[in-house]
Amino acid sequence: MTGWLSLSLTLLLGQTPSPSATPDEAPLVEPAAQPAQEAPTVEELERTARELEVKKLRAQVELLQAELEAQQTAQQEDQNRLQSLEQQDATESARAQSLEALRQQRLASLQSGYRWMVTADQILEEGDFSVGPALTYARQDLSEALATAAESGWGDTVRFIDSALYRLAAAEQAVAQRDIYRARLNLQDAGFELRTAWRFSLQRSSATLVNQ
Repeated sequence: MTGWLSLSLTLLLGQTPSPSATPDEAPLVEPAAQPAQEAPTVEELERTARELEVKKLRAQVELLQAELEAQQTAQQEDQNRLQSLEQQDATESARAQSLEALRQQRLASLQSGYRWMVTADQILEEGDFSVGPALTYARQDLSEALATAAESGWGDTVRFIDSALYRLAAAEQAVAQRDIYRARLNLQDAGFELRTAWRFSLQRSSATLVNQ
């Protein structure tokens, strides 16, 4: 009854009742239209191509620069290695020259010492005991020869020269005791030791043959 009265009142007022809409009858909302995407212009395409070309050239330059730096590093290492070898060769050459100079000096000392011992023996052979100066000079020469042999590392030569010095000292003692026979015998033994040391000194070591 009440619904009827409400409808009547609406009609009297000149209003038309609107039907209530259900969820299924809700109006559809059209999506907003997307603006059309414009095609790139010729200028844009050319600019993009230039940018790609610049990037490509830059990458090539960086690669060439890296290769150049690697080549320079390798060249520097080769140069350092060459300098090291040259320095080593110069050191070995200088060492060889020094050893050869010592060898020549030792030969001269051995020869001089041997001559003084021969002189002393000749004096003793005449029955004269005044051989002190000759034996002193011989000892000095042999001591110099011993020093050069030791510095050069000639072990065998050192051994024979040292033995000759021992024989020479024994000869001096025999002279002091006026024993000509024993003095001359020790001088002969010392001469044998010196001749052996001389033969060893004539041989060049491998080090002295560098750059000869």
